Amino acid sequence: MSKLKKYLLFVFIITWILAYYGCYEHNHGGIAGRKTFHNLLALSMFVPTLGVLFAKADIKEMGWRLRLDKNWKYIAFAWLAPTVFQIIGAVFYFMVFPEDFTPDETLKRLMVAESYQEYQKNGSNYWSVIAEEIFYSLTSFGKVTGTVLGLGEEIGWRGFMYPELKNKHGRTKGLLIGGVIHGAWHFPVMIGVGYEYGKEYIGAPVLGLVVFCLFTVSMGIVADFLYVKSGSIWLPAIFHATINGAPSPGILLSDSHPERSIFGPFDIGLISMIPMAVCAVFLLWYQYNREQMELDELFDDNSFSL
Repeated sequence: MSKLKKYLLFVFIITWILAYYGCYEHNHGGIAGRKTFHNLLALSMFVPTLGVLFAKADIKEMGWRLRLDKNWKYIAFAWLAPTVFQIIGAVFYFMVFPEDFTPDETLKRLMVAESYQEYQKNGSNYWSVIAEEIFYSLTSFGKVTGTVLGLGEEIGWRGFMYPELKNKHGRTKGLLIGGVIHGAWHFPVMIGVGYEYGKEYIGAPVLGLVVFCLFTVSMGIVADFLYVKSGSIWLPAIFHATINGAPSPGILLSDSHPERSIFGPFDIGLISMIPMAVCAVFLLWYQYNREQMELDELFDDNSFSL
């Protein structure tokens, strides 16, 4: 059995066992059960790393130096781009569904009474709340812990699985297959407890599985680009962490249309993922053109005349 097959079997069996137990606790264990579910979700993020070790793959050459002097542009992109994608994607969503943009109503629902009274005293300026949310998402200590959790996944996905798939199937096909595998890894919790989209969205539960795979394909293409260009596994881990910790458009969202969660405004929605998907398509096109130019130059350099 190949290392890739060993890795996939280990990762899916172990994670889906944890997911089954976590979903049961979430649905039957009350507050304590929901806490257990979230703890198991965090634990499952390290299963891909354990899968690499189980498959006896080499992790020493995955690129453990951050190389700030060389990679600062890619680090900045990994740190900032998901937030930009989320903001633009949320704008797209609220342009399509403007009646869902209810910041004052939503903040009143989400805030404790004292906080909302303070908010009203300050002029009910929800833009300041949005700015604080964005600033906190980019600067909080949660970015560090999120990067560690993201690394637990990225060692397996981008560090091991993606290179294996690209070597076997070619870059584009490998990236597409890898994104679908990454998405499918989440299916049990999506079906079991409505993770990501809830259970009331249009086309539930099948459409959510398809749309989420579109998101993981797009995310995987961008994360793989960062990994290849930087040579450091820390870059996709930072990118992963920033996606998970991006500013929440939930502070603006009405609760009147839960069936629309499949469209957004979170970056996993069909509308709100457009910025990341466009970036992913551009990167595929860019890499393809670079390869074609390199091939043309190779043939020109080795051309001869009779």
